[in-house]
Amino acid sequence: MKAKKLSKKITAFIVCAVIITVLLITAGGLQIGFVAADQISCWRPNYEMLSTAEMDAILDKESLTKEDYKILYAQTGLTEIGIDRALAKGAAGKNRIKSIQKDYFDEYEVDNQLFTIFTCTDYTDKQVTGIYLEEGDILVTSSTHISGVRIGHSGLVIDGNSQSVLEANAYGSKSRVYDAGDFYKRVNFMVLRVKDGSCDAETKSKVVDYAMENLNGIPYEGLAGLLTNKNKIKKTQCAHLIWYAYKQVAGIDLDGNGGIIVTPKNIAASKHVEVVQVFGFDPAKLWK
Repeated sequence: MKAKKLSKKITAFIVCAVIITVLLITAGGLQIGFVAADQISCWRPNYEMLSTAEMDAILDKESLTKEDYKILYAQTGLTEIGIDRALAKGAAGKNRIKSIQKDYFDEYEVDNQLFTIFTCTDYTDKQVTGIYLEEGDILVTSSTHISGVRIGHSGLVIDGNSQSVLEANAYGSKSRVYDAGDFYKRVNFMVLRVKDGSCDAETKSKVVDYAMENLNGIPYEGLAGLLTNKNKIKKTQCAHLIWYAYKQVAGIDLDGNGGIIVTPKNIAASKHVEVVQVFGFDPAKLWK
């Protein structure tokens, strides 16, 4: 009997030791991945910044050539869409372009802000300038990571003039409207536009109206699509909310790989979107 009791104690001890070892190895692996992911930097050009006079010489032209747009993209991270949006605003728009250029070439310190265990969002030490936003635009960033996985974040632009963005942020909260300025403080971001060929301005406006009426105040679930039905909206997360709004109203699928879970990176890779502005990402690679 004593031998049996001793054997049970030894077995229990071994099981506990194995469990503790597995937990320690798992925690160690997560911590290593977390530290590695925390080494992110804000991409900046390694070539010469054009002077104000050189920029004005391009921006003051009656019409821009493809080469002009190419130069401006390299100088600002603004695509033809972004440049045209700014130029439509006259002198104020040209000044906005030059402000974006300055921010594009500046150096930044990265502040890794831990908000739950193994989860962090990476910010820069100052807010940068964003391009003029329009209804239905999408903001994405890779700045948030869990351990070594960059899950990123995204938001749907509700009102460009007020910089209002509908977002689903974190457990314990519900989707609501935030200011776009938070994206402009992050280590990187992209402003995306759903292509006109996929969804016209009138439909984008309907997408925004639908989102505000039906997707504002929805409980957060980071694994929406896996733990919940992807095609229902009882719970949601940032990219799922955007995907769902466009799917329901415009009938387009913004999930770049069509998986169970839609992520900000999936939306950035969608064939239905195009870049308006990029900051902090390598403009030749974007989020790849």
